Amino acid sequence: MSKVQKKSNKNLAGGINPKDSIKTKLILLMAALVAVPLLISIIISYNSSTSKAEADALELLNSNARVVETEFGQIIEKNISMLEAVATSPSTIIFMETYGTEGQAVPDSTMLAQLDALNAFMDDGNESMIITLASGQQLVRSDRQEFANISDRSYFQQAITTGEVAISDVVVSKSAGNRITIICVPIYNEAHTQVIGTVQRSFDLNVLHEFLAENVSDGYIADTQGMMVAHAQFEISPEDEYDLSSFGFVESTDTSGLMTSKFDGKVTYMSWVQEPVSGYYVAVSKTRDEIMASAIRSALITVLIGTIMLILGIVISLVVATSFTKPIMAVTDTITKLADGRFKKIDGYAKRKDEFGEIVRSTNSVIEKLGSIVAAIKQSASTVTVSSEDLADMANQIAATTDTVANAVQEIATGAVQQAEEIQEAAENVGKITDAVGGVQASTDNVESLAGRMKEASQTSSKSLVSLQDSSSDMTAKIEEIARTISATQNAVANINERVEGISGIAAQTNLLSLNASIEAARAGEAGKGFAVVAEEIRKLADDSDSMAQDIRTEMDELLKQAEAAVEAANLVKQGNLEQQEAIGGTLESVNGMLEDIDGTVDGIRDIAGGASTCVTSNDVVSDAMSSLSAISEENAASSETTGASVQELSATVASLANSADDLKDIAIKLNQEMEFFKDDAE
Repeated sequence: MSKVQKKSNKNLAGGINPKDSIKTKLILLMAALVAVPLLISIIISYNSSTSKAEADALELLNSNARVVETEFGQIIEKNISMLEAVATSPSTIIFMETYGTEGQAVPDSTMLAQLDALNAFMDDGNESMIITLASGQQLVRSDRQEFANISDRSYFQQAITTGEVAISDVVVSKSAGNRITIICVPIYNEAHTQVIGTVQRSFDLNVLHEFLAENVSDGYIADTQGMMVAHAQFEISPEDEYDLSSFGFVESTDTSGLMTSKFDGKVTYMSWVQEPVSGYYVAVSKTRDEIMASAIRSALITVLIGTIMLILGIVISLVVATSFTKPIMAVTDTITKLADGRFKKIDGYAKRKDEFGEIVRSTNSVIEKLGSIVAAIKQSASTVTVSSEDLADMANQIAATTDTVANAVQEIATGAVQQAEEIQEAAENVGKITDAVGGVQASTDNVESLAGRMKEASQTSSKSLVSLQDSSSDMTAKIEEIARTISATQNAVANINERVEGISGIAAQTNLLSLNASIEAARAGEAGKGFAVVAEEIRKLADDSDSMAQDIRTEMDELLKQAEAAVEAANLVKQGNLEQQEAIGGTLESVNGMLEDIDGTVDGIRDIAGGASTCVTSNDVVSDAMSSLSAISEENAASSETTGASVQELSATVASLANSADDLKDIAIKLNQEMEFFKDDAE
């Protein structure tokens, strides 16, 4: 074996550097295909989820502030409604107009009892209700404290001069020593032409602390000047003052808004709403850490899942790359042994149905055919050796032939050999053309069949996408119908709430009328006892009506919240469905484009098949020509034999033939030595 051949075998058998290995590159490529989109999707998901969570949390914070403001407004409205009922009561007006005269129609004790009954009805821990003349002199106090003149109080002056409800800022009660706000309602004369006094009620602000604590975790109420009225997390003592006048909402012309500030190094969001009747500000607060906590948790879960998927993708890449490279290594090993002269088939992977299985089967077929050819060449070499020896003996026996005829025969023989070689070479080329054309025809048939199946699959996909697009459109219409139905439900609930408010007002008026009736029955003495019983029953009926109205309002509020949530969910589903329709439309356009490309491919394949058929026809013509040339060559050979038989002197030709026989013998010996390179399967 030569040095060049040994070096070639060494290179074939040598190992491959891992960094140059197809397996390594395939693993890295597949891992990159998994990792890059996954990392991008994780980053986008993290940013979008945190942004969406922050926006939703701020919207929820604003909703909470409005809910708290609404409930606070209901507390104010309840007190105002009760005070207005007192102010418009005929007994109150008569009491104010006849007070201090001999004809005072309603005793002080009766008015005091009426105020006590109203405080009991309110049952909110506030018992200070005061009736005052227009001069500012107090006439009746339900808390039994000493009378005072309040003509210098701003809320009193506002109620007297404007004839409207006035609500004070935060004040400290001189009698009770607690922080309160005062709701003051003007009392008009019977003709409703003049303000003759006021009725006011003190509201303990510690009650608002309990109210806030029940509704929010962090929030506060501030008066019109920015002084803190109550806080959800702690009570405010009369000595404490929390001045919030520097906050933006105090000087803002808006009725609601969102503020951002920093407390203890933490960013805090505050959503505030101004209650329209009192002018007080209701604010709900949350730190950014609290808002983002859930979003960060969900984002971390997304990152964890993405990491797991990345590891899984790498493992799958390793498995797939291994399944690709093992057949290649087996083929490489077989070819390496073939370079060393051994014919060894590949044991495994021949049953695989993919391209690697086809490569293994083709390699085994080549090894088998090449082994058969080498075996035949070995046998032919042995035969040539024996024949060359016999031919040399025969040539020595007829060495006395003539030179002239020998030269002529030699020339004829040389021409015949050259012509035979040219015909043989042409025949081989024609055979190659035949094989190539046959391969082209088989490939075009396979590709045309595959293109037909692709076209059928694409048409089926197009029909499915059209059907899916129609279904999505129907779903969008149904979602819009559901949203309209829920909106109608919201309007109905709002109308019911208005009717419930009316029922509550009627119940309060009925209660006052019942109280007035009791007073009149008391004044009537024995004759009014039956009337007093009826009045008591009416009062109970009014209380039951008010309680029932409050229950209905609570249920309606809950129904309204659920309807709002349903509308929001329907809108989200509708938006997602519209995005799906757009994606389906794009996919449908791509599939239709693919159908046009497949039709073009089929036409091209048919053109190739036509060209291959033309080549087959031409090849048949060339084969016929080769047959004719072969016949002519045979005739020339026959003529040469006839001429040789008639030649008497062939000594020179035979001598030349003897030399050729010796050369052929040397070639046969050399061929046998070269064929020893190829081993049998057993070796």
